[in-house]
Amino acid sequence: MSVASLLSGPPGEGHGASAEVTTHKRQYPQANTRDNTTTYGYDTGQPDVDVPRNDDINAITLFSPPLSRTYFDFDGNPLSNRDGSISPARSRPVAFERGGYYAKPVPIRISKELEPLPSMLLENPINLLYFHHFLNHTARILVPHDCDQNAFRTVLPQMAVKDPNLLSLLLAFSASHRSRLLSHAEPRTRIAEWVQDVFPNLRQALASEPENITTANLTTAIMLASLEIIAPNTFEVTISWQNHLQVARQMIVGRGGLAKVSRKDKVAYFLSRWFAYLDVLGSLSGRKNDWPLSSAYWSHESVEDEEEDLQIDCFLGFTGRFNGILARIAELAKRVEPLRIDAESNEIREQWRPDADIVEEAAALKEELERSMNGVYRGCSFHHHAPSGSTCAAETGLGSAVPPDSEAEDAWDALELHATNMAFHWAGLVHLNRRILNLPSSDPAVQDAVREIVGQLYKVRRGGNAEACLVFPMFTAGVEMRWEQWEDIPVAKMKRLEELREMIAERLAALEGVGMGQVNRARTLMQKVWDTGRPWETLSSGEFFG
Repeated sequence: MSVASLLSGPPGEGHGASAEVTTHKRQYPQANTRDNTTTYGYDTGQPDVDVPRNDDINAITLFSPPLSRTYFDFDGNPLSNRDGSISPARSRPVAFERGGYYAKPVPIRISKELEPLPSMLLENPINLLYFHHFLNHTARILVPHDCDQNAFRTVLPQMAVKDPNLLSLLLAFSASHRSRLLSHAEPRTRIAEWVQDVFPNLRQALASEPENITTANLTTAIMLASLEIIAPNTFEVTISWQNHLQVARQMIVGRGGLAKVSRKDKVAYFLSRWFAYLDVLGSLSGRKNDWPLSSAYWSHESVEDEEEDLQIDCFLGFTGRFNGILARIAELAKRVEPLRIDAESNEIREQWRPDADIVEEAAALKEELERSMNGVYRGCSFHHHAPSGSTCAAETGLGSAVPPDSEAEDAWDALELHATNMAFHWAGLVHLNRRILNLPSSDPAVQDAVREIVGQLYKVRRGGNAEACLVFPMFTAGVEMRWEQWEDIPVAKMKRLEELREMIAERLAALEGVGMGQVNRARTLMQKVWDTGRPWETLSSGEFFG
């Protein structure tokens, strides 16, 4: 049975004035000509108790339910005390409270641009629910600024509806994120069924000739790495994100690299940025991670025009110019790592200083980084979208622009995007000084950069898209912050080191509440640094700080 037949209801219903009053009699799916979407019903935040126990056929509510909300445990049982109140011990009100994603029932609206939908979606309501959840929520928190050009809501879904492997991974991504958002157990059996053919097909692609590796194959590898980062151990067979990323590297090399990717090719441009972000941030996230593929594909010398070079990328949160700089910092840090850190004792050689050639390269990088900081940058020129937790975001479908509520909203967005760009710049400077020049954390140059990162955090709203993409700068500031270097700064006297650390820890903890699984490992490592006083590189074990 299809979604259309299940949702249509008895013939004759949903017409006339009575249908406008009695919403539960409306027929679904409903075409919305105003925003070019189709509504299939509502997602009320009910738990998925996994196959075969879950009622998949009725996963989508066919009318707008009342706004009262019940929380559920991992077995789908209501969580309530004897007096009828909700038990706070096992509930996670963040998703349901005012301003949360499920503050109201979420209409499942999908753009007609994605039609015809494949049978995998039309024949199973819960698959359709997860597809919409990815479009309307998961995809929005993966970028610092959600606008009409968010490729996770446009390019990736358009690819997924044409490829079963990509669609299966997209649904798994969504199911894992939704369960974490609601503090439900992941539907592991369902996810295993979705991806049972993905790994064999990927192995077959790797065994074929390089020219036979498709764009869908590459996307699958990149998506597996991303999913393993955000939702570790989602699959029955544990494969690290580093291994998935290495597979993607092999595919990219086999396909001739990324150096000549054009912005006009939306799919290739999206994949190049997605991979490069994971590749470079992954390399910077710890000693045991691989070298980045090459900084050449992020070189601003290959940028098609100067405006693109100075455009803050809504996908990355920083500019095209900074892309290449950060990649080169990652490469140089990997070069000096064996010299800076003793492999046997796992201790940093505090007295070690780089050779003249490394110092010269680092000086050139630092000069370029400082020029990049002082540039005049262009913000987003596309339509604004409300943050994922807002009512506006929950009401929209793919391709339907939501006008800003006010000029203040536009100003906030511009401020946050600029703050994200600057926070990454200052974090890059910290890594250059600490990991390449081997300056101590107490060095004024390091602490000045840490202060600047903290200053940028105060320009970013809590719970928004931008905050979700600031894990790397927040972690960098947290592990390198030293109070003794702040005592002579007036603003620092207002806040003790413990308070600043607590602020960063709280903001990272809040990100865990919106389903960002990798944040917990970053926050745990940061706490170990504070507890032991040891450098984070000597304590890391495969975390991803991004």
